[in-house]
Formats: sequence, structure tokens, C-alpha cells
Amino acid sequence: MRRLLLGSGIVPTGLLVVCSVNPALAQAVRPMEGVKCIERVASLKPPRISLPVRRAVEGKGQEVTRARKLAPVCPEGQVPVTAFPTKRHFIKGNPMIGGYATPGPARVLPGAVVNHLLLPFDQVYWKRDRRPAERGPGPAAASGDPPCDGVPWFGSCFYYATASEQRVADGGGMTFQIEDPAVDNSGDAGGHSIGEIAVMNMGTAGTNLNDVEMGFSVSPDQFGDSHPHLFIYHWIDGNETCYNTCGWNQYSNTYSPGMDLTPLVGQAVYIGWVHWQGAWWGWFNDQWLGYVDDSEWKGGFTRTDQIQWYGEVASNNGIPPKTNMGDGLFPSQSTAAGMATLCDVDARAWVCWYRDQQSVGATRVNYYDILNHTNFGAVRYGGPGQ
Repeated sequence: MRRLLLGSGIVPTGLLVVCSVNPALAQAVRPMEGVKCIERVASLKPPRISLPVRRAVEGKGQEVTRARKLAPVCPEGQVPVTAFPTKRHFIKGNPMIGGYATPGPARVLPGAVVNHLLLPFDQVYWKRDRRPAERGPGPAAASGDPPCDGVPWFGSCFYYATASEQRVADGGGMTFQIEDPAVDNSGDAGGHSIGEIAVMNMGTAGTNLNDVEMGFSVSPDQFGDSHPHLFIYHWIDGNETCYNTCGWNQYSNTYSPGMDLTPLVGQAVYIGWVHWQGAWWGWFNDQWLGYVDDSEWKGGFTRTDQIQWYGEVASNNGIPPKTNMGDGLFPSQSTAAGMATLCDVDARAWVCWYRDQQSVGATRVNYYDILNHTNFGAVRYGGPGQ
């Protein structure tokens, strides 16, 4: 449970040595062992050199630590490749999607089916200040699947601890710790523990899911180890895509989807998305990561009407789940995993505003929970599962 608390200036020990690199020396960078470098083919240029400024609205601004910078792994003009297309389907959830219990292995569902499963905002974000915790729905599962008291999805059971704000904006961001949760994959195929942001548009009726997502994921089946990895994902009119490669245009020569984030465990990292001149650009830590072009949605997703910041666990070990969320601590503990500066982007002003107006919800508070307003525009989340 190595951590860096916002504003604390405490640097965790036992991490790999990292440093910033002078751009003038970038040509001398040699590719990291095990990482393939290719010529950058992204045709678009990032919005600006600097990332949107985090700024509080009518509240006390938070002190946030300066991002720890990793050294480039590829020479200037080249980009790392740390994720490759696969025919295997790895499941992805979203707090707004209801359960789908059916026999057989997980498979891609048509967008019309997923959109039909979308839940009302108040059903997901039910935890109001000063209201006692409530229990979620009872166990449900398809024939032959382990029992599930979360959100069933084929043979897996999803649990969320989530914050959200409904707001029309040009994107969203947050500052959060990269965690290293323990994932028990003994009864699973593709189980995971995730911390992330989802910048979404669900339409005026809330019946059509489009989004871009980014965060860390621990998924032994997917990545072949128990380390946290950077991931990106997106939904198109309720249709699933895939992790890390679908529609992705890589720009950074330092960070890449699929990369091992062990050097940043416990660090406070600034991540998010901004829509800019025909694409959704993702930023990670101290620089632009890359983008998903508007053509993925045929130009139909250019602004957000909802932003979600959340932890997600997928498990089929039965009840209770045996996987950690966040750093495995309940948010009542001050050292539990945190998400701060929960913000929405105004691209014209080049500001990511945090307002402390987020609503919160949790699937099963006895396993994983979320605590609102731990600071202005901040929450803590997570839990041990069992």
C-alpha cells in the first residue's frame, strides 16, 4: 500500500528510478527492453503543449503534487507499442449498465441490447449525504454460473464504487493514485480491478452510451501478470469495442495503452480527455497520450453530458468477491484510494473545473464503498471484497 497523498510531498520507496528527459536529448533515447518502437503515424497534433489547468469553482483549491515524469522509451518521432490486437474478448463494464445474466462465455452484445440495459442516474447514484447505506439487489446468475450479488454479466459479477457529475462539457479529468489491487483470479476468466474516468454522452433520454475511458487495470488473464497497466476503451452507440487498440492513435513516446504502471504505483497522476478539432484526446500524467478520432462515432459524440470517476471489479469467484478495489481499504480510512480534482473541461478557457457537485453510488457497500466530499471535488473509494 505504497502511496503519495495529495499535497504531502511524500515519495514512496521501492519504485524504479524515473526522471524527466530534456527534449534536446530525445534523439539519443534507446527503446526500452521488451518495447517495440514504431514511427508515429498519428495525423493530428495535440491541442496545446500544456494540459488543461485544474481550477476550483467557489471552493478551496487543492494542493496537488507535481507529476512524477517517466523517461521516454522511444526516440522522438517514434511511439511505443505495448498492446496488440487479440481475438479474445475481454469484458468491460460501466456503472450505468444493468445486469445481463445468460449462459455461455462472454461475447460482444449488439449496441441495442446494451442501450436497453442502461439505468436511470438516480438508481446508480443513490448515496446521498446523511442517508444511511442501503443494500443492493439480491443474488442473480445464469444457470451454472457462480452466485452474484452485484451486476451479473455473463459468468462474471461486476461491482462499482463510483462518482459522477451530469454536465455538458468538452471533456473531463481527475487526479488519482495509481493502485496495485490484489486480484483473485482462481475462479475467473478475464477478471479485473480497475480505477478510471469515463467521459460520456448518453443523450437527452439517457438511452445511448457513447464514451471514452482511461485508467489502470489489474487483469492477470489480459496482461499476463498481476501488475497495474494503463488502459483505454470506448463505447460506440452502446457497442463494445476493445481495450487499447480499437480506434487508437498513439502520440506519446513515453506512455502507451497496455504499459506496466508499476513505476507509478502510489503516485498521484492527472488523467482525462478533451475534445479538440475532430478527436477525443487523452492525457496521462504530464503529457498527451493519443486520441480517438470522431469518425469512430461518425461525428455523433463531440461533447460530454456526464462524467464518471470510479472503481470497477469483475469477478466470478462467487459471494463474497475475493478481489481488492483501489488499495483494498474501505474509504472510511484516510489512507484509502482517492480521486481528486474531479473536473469538467472548458476547452475555450483551457480549464478543467472542479465543483464538488459529484453524486456517488456503490453496488455493495459491504464489499466496496465510496465516501463523498473528502476534500473539495474529491472522494475516496475501494474495499477488500471479502
